[in-house]
Amino acid sequence: MSRARQDSINRASPGYVVDSILPVEEELRRFRVAVGGQPTIGLAGGSLSREALVRRFMKALAAGDSSDLRAMALTPREFADLVYPESPYTNPPYRQSVALVWNQIQNPSASGLTRLVRRLGEQPLRYLDHRCDPNPDRQGHNLIWTNCIVRLSSPDGNTTTHRLFGSIIQRGGRFKIVSYRNEF
Repeated sequence: MSRARQDSINRASPGYVVDSILPVEEELRRFRVAVGGQPTIGLAGGSLSREALVRRFMKALAAGDSSDLRAMALTPREFADLVYPESPYTNPPYRQSVALVWNQIQNPSASGLTRLVRRLGEQPLRYLDHRCDPNPDRQGHNLIWTNCIVRLSSPDGNTTTHRLFGSIIQRGGRFKIVSYRNEF
């Protein structure tokens, strides 16, 4: 109760400024400072095709190589420099802060990667193929491939289909995983 009263007093003070509604450019500047790193102009560590990325993903998963799995995922700086500025989240009616959108991607991705490695890591699964929606979502220079599923064969010959990651981003001839949000 006293916190609410103090907030009301603060808001009534001369010169009080609400800092929750900032221009996109200022939100991006603050986010970039918070995540650090150098400005990026391309997807570092990406693969040259969607097929190559999914094969690399399966190889890293089978080896339990969480380092390579992280390397093929979108970084916060790549998101800030390449993805968010060209996304629908910078304009009404979808306008949301860069930090909020990143957290909506990153939080399920971090837990998804952990569950994925625990469930399927270091297992002899054979990659057969994958499929994403046939028409990617174009956001400026970015193509976002959604609803990707992977078909696997287990050592006993059973074939299964799984959603092992979220979407894939394509930009400048490079492909990376946007999120490890998955069915597990």
